[in-house]
Parts: sequence; C-alpha cells; structure tokens
Amino acid sequence: MRSKSVALLAACGLVAALVAPTSGAASAGPAPAGQVGQVAPSAAPGAPAARKPGKPNKKWKVPTGAKFNNPMVEKDRYVIERHILRAIRNTPRGEKIVISAYSLDRQVFADELIRAHRRGVKVQVLLNDHLVPNAQVRIQRVLGHKTKKSSFLKRCKSGCRADDNEYNNLHSKFYLFSRTGKNRNVVMLGSQNMTMNAVRWQWNDLWTTVGKKTLYDQFIRLFNDMRPDWDKRRASYAFCEAGTTCPSGDQHKYFNIVFPRHTTPNKDVILDILNNIQCVYTDAAGTQRRTQLALSMHTMRGGRGNYIADRLRQLYADGCNLRVNYGLMGFHTKQHIGAPTARGRVPLRSTGFNLRDDVPTGDPEIDNMPEAIERYTHHKYFVLRGSYKGNIDSHMVWTGSTNWSSLGTPQDEILFSMHGRGMVRDYMKNFNLMWKKPFSRDAYTTTYSSWKTVDGRRVGVGPMVTVEPDGLSAGGPTWEND
Repeated sequence: MRSKSVALLAACGLVAALVAPTSGAASAGPAPAGQVGQVAPSAAPGAPAARKPGKPNKKWKVPTGAKFNNPMVEKDRYVIERHILRAIRNTPRGEKIVISAYSLDRQVFADELIRAHRRGVKVQVLLNDHLVPNAQVRIQRVLGHKTKKSSFLKRCKSGCRADDNEYNNLHSKFYLFSRTGKNRNVVMLGSQNMTMNAVRWQWNDLWTTVGKKTLYDQFIRLFNDMRPDWDKRRASYAFCEAGTTCPSGDQHKYFNIVFPRHTTPNKDVILDILNNIQCVYTDAAGTQRRTQLALSMHTMRGGRGNYIADRLRQLYADGCNLRVNYGLMGFHTKQHIGAPTARGRVPLRSTGFNLRDDVPTGDPEIDNMPEAIERYTHHKYFVLRGSYKGNIDSHMVWTGSTNWSSLGTPQDEILFSMHGRGMVRDYMKNFNLMWKKPFSRDAYTTTYSSWKTVDGRRVGVGPMVTVEPDGLSAGGPTWEND
C-alpha cells in the first residue's frame, strides 16, 4: 500500500530534481474568503516587473495559438502572464479590455489595468467573490463597481449567470481586447487566472486568436449577459465562429458551450463528446489505427467524475490509446478509472505533489491528516487525434474552464473546442512533457499477493498493480479551489 511516507519520498525526489521555490513563495496562496487588503506576494525571479507608463506599441503583433505555464521550470512560469500583460500594455486609448476570471491577486495586473484606464481604455472586469485582495481593491477604487459604467471591476455572487447558492462560482476565464498592438478582436481563453498560484504552482494553458470578429462579438455578448449578476440560472447556449447558428456543433472550426447547464448521467456534454469517439478505424491507406486521446484535468470527482471515468475506461478497453493526467482525483473516481480491463489499466499519472517537509505538531489529529497538494495541473483540456463523429482525420482540442466533476456544470463555465493539426501538436507536446518524471508521478502503486523470506529479508511475491488512495488532498497553502 502506498503510505504517507512514500508520498513524501516522491515529493522529495521532485524537489531534488528541480530548482527549489524561492523563500516566501508559500505566502503566495490566496487569502481566506472575503479578506480585504491582502499584501501582494513578493516578486519571484522571472516575474514581470511593473513598468513606467508608456505609449502602446501600435506595431506589436499578438502571438496566436497556445501558450503553457510550467510551474516546475522558472523561465516557463510567467509565459502566459507576460502574454496577457503585453496585450494590456499595448491597448490604445478608446479601445476596450474585457476580462472574466475566477480570481486576481497580482499587483502587476492591477498596475497595468489602472494605467490602461487612465490613458482612456475602457476596462471591464468580472471576478468571483471568494477573494478580495489588495490588487482588486486598488483596481476597484479607480474603476468603480457599477457595471452600467464603461469601466468597472465587479465581483459576482455565486456566479454571474448561475443560481444564487453557496456552491456556485464565476469560473470562466477569458480575456478580450477590441484592439491591442496592430490586432483587433483578440480572444484569449483557457485555465489561467491572474494569480500567483497560476504562475507559481499550476500547469495552465491559454489559447489566443485574433481578427475573428464574430467570435469576439459572441464573447462580448456572453460577458454583457454576465454583468447584471443574476440570482437565477440563465439558459445554456452555444456559439461558433459563425454566431449562434451552428448546425454542425463541434464540427465547426471553433465551438463554445456556455454554462451553467443541467447535467445528468444521461445528459452530459462530456459524455456526448466521449460517445462520439471511434477507437479503432481504418485510414485512407487501409491501415488500422487507434485514436489517440490525452486528458489533462485539474479535478475529477463526485458522481459525475465516476461516470465520466467509467466511459473513459471503456474507451481504453475498446482500443483507444488514452492517457490521463490529473491534479486531484476523488477516491471513488480513481477506483472507477483504475479498474482493470482486458487491455490492462488506463495509463494514469498525476501532477499533484506535496513539496513541503512535514513538521510534527504533536497533535495526532493534525499530524495524521492527508498531505496537501501544492503543485498540480490546473488544465481542463482534452486532445483527440483520430476518428471522431466518423471523421477519421480529426485533430481536436477541448479546453476552457470546466472541470470534469460535479461542480463543473451548474456555474459560469466555458467549454471551447477547436480543430487543427498544429493545435493538437502543441497540446500533445505540453501533455508529453507533463507525462515524464519528475513533472508527474505514477498514480498507481504496487503491492504483493504474498511474501517469502530470502537471506533474512522479507520479499514480495506476485506483484500486482493496485489502485490506492494518494494520501494527498486539496487545501495546502498554495492550493486554490479553482
């Protein structure tokens, strides 16, 4: 059985293989809900520095495609953050910046958004209400909170388009620019929040496109429907690069599903995707192929996590070459996905690590608590190369904000699909990087069916791969429930 000590050894091995976090990074986690005036985290090496006000560069060209945050390598921690900040800095007077995100605690974002507003940019920001750090206070002091104004920062209660209750959140993450540099109608979306956690502790993705006015307008329409902060659930809908009339669904080049959405085991958008995958097919040359699938998921748990895990496992049994990498998986969900098939078990790894040495408190209740996950994938992406809806040459990525868990559908979320060989190549490259040691760990453990004594030592006989609890849980100082 995997013990707490084994989990610690794995974490220690990771630390030995990587550059250790700088001192003070532990305080970079979010403040308790509702805390106002949080002190900004100290800047880490490589962090974007605050700049003196300057004129936007009208010749700057927005890099398009996917960008990824790697929390394990210092130079790759701020890739996405720098990308968004450059777009803010190069937005000229008279244009508009529109942001929906779960959280914001970075002072560098506060600096740049305030400067943009002061040079005549309309700045509109919607956030969740779980966290009120100093960076948000500063922005709101300048922009105000009234959503009927041209600039504002507003925290939605229980999500902007969701039912008012203690569980729902504004969880979608997208960044829109009417113009930045030489590009108009800029859309950025993915898993990235504007927090120290996002750069320091999480694997994140952000995809960018420019010049697609209809797609940009649809995201603006969604944002505007979020602005009133409804206390009753708004209708789910979808849009694509052609608008809201999308007869081909996710066979359109770009297709976005807007949540909240009522979900059951018989009516789930993720099951709709999984049920349209053909695992074994014959290509145009007559060669038999297997569909390649890669899932990088922040969290899978609860009843919804269980039935999605069952379907993933069946796809693997049916012949799909599936790999799953997760940050946190529920105990029961792991039993579902990890049950043996005729092909063996679904290849399963985890980026969830505890990177701290425990200091015993002497209190058994505290000392025996599960280890807290402090570095983890925050992605919500799924990659397919193969046969989908009968198209044997499909290259697709689904990304956005929605986790494959019970809370992933009743609140403000987006699930965005897109087609493209280059896109799949980039996401697969990121996934393959995470799949390797020391960036992830084996999510299965090995035990023995019996034991014998050899030269005075107890030796296991009949090794078996088993599905054991990780001994890890959310809730560490660097964990953000996002």
